[in-house]
Amino acid sequence: MTLPEACSFFHDLTQIPATALSGSGQQALFCAVFRFHPVQNYLNPETLEYFLDHLSHGQIVHLTDPLGIHFFFTKARQVPLALGPFCTELLTVSDCRLLFRRLGSLGLPINDYLAYRSPFPVIEDRRVLHLTRCLLKNLGVTCDDWEVRDLDCQNSRAQDTEPQNIYRPYARLVEERYAAEQRLMENISRGNRFAAIANWRDLHNYVAYTRNPNNIGYTIQNARISAAITRTVIRIAAMKAGIPAVLNDKISGESAAIIRNASTIEEINKEHERLIGEYCQIIYDHRTKGCSGLILSAVYHLERHYSQHITIAGLARELDVSPNYLTSRFRAETGLTPTAYLAKTRMKQAAWRLANTRLSIHQVSEQVGILDSNYFVKLFKKAYGETPSRYREKMGL
Repeated sequence: MTLPEACSFFHDLTQIPATALSGSGQQALFCAVFRFHPVQNYLNPETLEYFLDHLSHGQIVHLTDPLGIHFFFTKARQVPLALGPFCTELLTVSDCRLLFRRLGSLGLPINDYLAYRSPFPVIEDRRVLHLTRCLLKNLGVTCDDWEVRDLDCQNSRAQDTEPQNIYRPYARLVEERYAAEQRLMENISRGNRFAAIANWRDLHNYVAYTRNPNNIGYTIQNARISAAITRTVIRIAAMKAGIPAVLNDKISGESAAIIRNASTIEEINKEHERLIGEYCQIIYDHRTKGCSGLILSAVYHLERHYSQHITIAGLARELDVSPNYLTSRFRAETGLTPTAYLAKTRMKQAAWRLANTRLSIHQVSEQVGILDSNYFVKLFKKAYGETPSRYREKMGL
């Protein structure tokens, strides 16, 4: 693949411009195209030329300019490459005011600034770094130990003559994040729910701070990306704890659907904690009760889908076993048949609704998957020794 072909492919894949800056003419054109404000003084042709001349083999520089615009600079086949501009967050007008206040007087209308940013793709910088490495690899650029540096110019003021060089060792950040993820994985694999949720909160806050210390423009898109990363970490921990791959994939897939349909960041964060709690409960049951992967999967299905019409034949078909074998194994490992376990789960859910909501008996019956109210009353009385109405009265409703 030639260098122009690689740059074109990178742009098609990411919508991020990839520019070979092989001479002063191309560098000057690059500056003319992308320099929007004097505060972006790194886009002075002489400054850029000096900067590119000092890029070495195996070095990737992630530059964040004072206006929050991102570039990756590196070299391939001795030719400097600029991958950018791109953004890592969407900004509101309020976010822009905070940014401008930090930079000082720019004499720049917010609407003009937003119009300047609008064509640039919004993508996580870590993903762009990964794609940059892939691009270099396909160009035949090999390096045993890439040096990745963050050049953060966001604290530079408009009157500065040179951008402030703030180098942050990328390897150190990766090591710290991996250590935090490792603690999360260890507690999930033990089924330790409360410690795992605390680990996730620490990891979430740590990543939010290091990636965006001023918390400007954190978006629901960022939260969804974070959720995908968290699910991967949890799946690995669950796999190590012995959770079957099919069940692992099912739980993760259902959580992904919830994240896709979430309308706020708060909903996504709550789903993180719910998912961690669910995995930890399954892993705890697996470790303490000795349930096989088959029965763990069956229990998960019954507890998750109790409100739906469930037959033993349908459940066995989904788990790829015969109904007789499923019933036999289920009774041996839980002491109940799948039908009895389903009824127990439904009655437990019904009892909670009776004690905590003002739904009618008929509505509660329907919500737990029993369409015949009379049959529901019979089952509830068998489980709790009294009718649903009497149970609700005792609960004070």
